Amino acid sequence: MSDVHDATYYFKCMIGGSLACGLTHTAIVPLDVMKCKKQVDGTYCKNMIDGIKRVSRDGHSTLGWAPTLVGYSAQGLGKFGFYEIFKDVYKKIVGAENADRYKKVGWSIASGSA
Repeated sequence: MSDVHDATYYFKCMIGGSLACGLTHTAIVPLDVMKCKKQVDGTYCKNMIDGIKRVSRDGHSTLGWAPTLVGYSAQGLGKFGFYEIFKDVYKKIVGAENADRYKKVGWSIASGSA
């Protein structure tokens, strides 16, 4: 595997991050809706499974899915894509030898920058 990262590599990281964050967070929306309804009305459901069934049955399972998908997709795009970009930027600044020697520090700084 090559260490050369080009625009295609960064694009793939951004798309992967977008899908990973956007889809997983969107899948949890019915659970979140059920939790909020249960907090407002303690008698809303008996347990988690009952609550999710009720949310789906009542047609509330799609509440909030669009902004969740858009927002978390954008967040994943930035976090995953820019993390890879910053790793390479900082590696060039400190040199390959130092980057390899202190890679955990480099990963942490790249993560915080993203």
